[in-house]
Amino acid sequence: MMNWTDLLCTGRIGVKGEAMVGREESPFLLDLDRITFSSFFRRLQDKTQVHPLSEGGRVRSRLTHSVEVASVGRSLGFGVGRKLIEAGRDIPEHITPHDFGYIVQVACLSHDIGNPPFGHAGESAIGQWFKDHGDQVFDGSMTEAEKADLYNFEGNAQGFRILNKLDYFRESGGFRMSYATLGAFTKYPGDASPKGQKYIEGKKAGFCQAEKDLFEQIATRLGLIKRGQDTLWCRHPLAYLMEAADDICYRVADLEDGVTMECVSFEAVEHHLAPLAWSHKHGETIAARREDLLNAAWYQDMSKSEKLGFLRSKAIGNLTKATVDAFMENEGKLLSGELDEELLALTPFSQEADACKVFAGQSIFGTTRKLEIETASFEILGQLLNCFSTALLDFEKNEGDISRTTPQNQRLLKMMDLPVTYGVGRYEHLLQVTDFISGLSDRSAVNLYKVIKGVSL
Repeated sequence: MMNWTDLLCTGRIGVKGEAMVGREESPFLLDLDRITFSSFFRRLQDKTQVHPLSEGGRVRSRLTHSVEVASVGRSLGFGVGRKLIEAGRDIPEHITPHDFGYIVQVACLSHDIGNPPFGHAGESAIGQWFKDHGDQVFDGSMTEAEKADLYNFEGNAQGFRILNKLDYFRESGGFRMSYATLGAFTKYPGDASPKGQKYIEGKKAGFCQAEKDLFEQIATRLGLIKRGQDTLWCRHPLAYLMEAADDICYRVADLEDGVTMECVSFEAVEHHLAPLAWSHKHGETIAARREDLLNAAWYQDMSKSEKLGFLRSKAIGNLTKATVDAFMENEGKLLSGELDEELLALTPFSQEADACKVFAGQSIFGTTRKLEIETASFEILGQLLNCFSTALLDFEKNEGDISRTTPQNQRLLKMMDLPVTYGVGRYEHLLQVTDFISGLSDRSAVNLYKVIKGVSL
């Protein structure tokens, strides 16, 4: 059984002792500061949420999505923290409800930080390239588990790598975030092995082999429960709140953006959001609640944009409250590692929320423009991987002497602007390539592709 004292650990990788306990400022605000001022976080402003390469800020980018998710996450964390403290749980005396809110807020701000250009299509493009070219770039020193990291490139694992290695204190704790925040961030506390996929936390990879020992250190400090395997742990309970905040926002916001992009009609979105916006006290059935709201005179007096804002706000509010209640009702299962479903599925709004997800998948995610750009992403990222992996292998072949590499590869290595080190092994060199390419924004990837191909200068 996990316990809240360990789960709320304020210690940090690379820092001795508990961080800033006893100071007026919450120890978790340092985590918030570091993610806010990170260049990796800023790049999310030009990374795909749903609609790639959108112009004029009309719809959400990964950055605005992350800020919205963090707002919901803070409310979820505060609500749970207040209820736990009011219920007399064994919470360290220096921890307040606001601390719970900050932990989840930072986890939410960070949750997409590892996403490559073009979102999930970009993940697939990188993984497919390694499946197609693995025989050419892998060597005998690489284990099957290391190859799996690249075959199954995963933004969640890349995000963990960024937070702990690639910014601020590079190779020495990275952001040096609190253990509690790192636990809440890690939605999938396991590697790319398929053996844990029957569990909710094993469906994807949450860390690469390069960070396996580091995650084990974090899991030990937090008291996370192992799933009986070397590379899979039960989730930190607050990771369920981070997941719920993300689920709430994309189930609602994706529909709002669909109206803006004219992928779907306002009336269709209104039909799906009304039962979420109007709580169960207004009717026992979904149809009754929808009818009660849509027939209200004050609602009919609103403009479409006002209605859309009202529906979004009320839906998010209702889902947030219901999720806090679901967390408290299942606290025992969360602490014992026995909860194997999303919190949103345990709320009275689960059916309505699922209907929104299905509707978005059918009506918004398959637009022609979106599919065209995502298809192009395989060519763009594939060519970048070709060029930069060739440059790094040339660097490796010449024993770390850049001057002996080809003139083109010398320039490519300089463009990467990474501390490329000879002697770390083929696996680490390939991770340096994916570090660079996954860190590009959508437009940066397109522009770099055009430059390298000589199409645009």
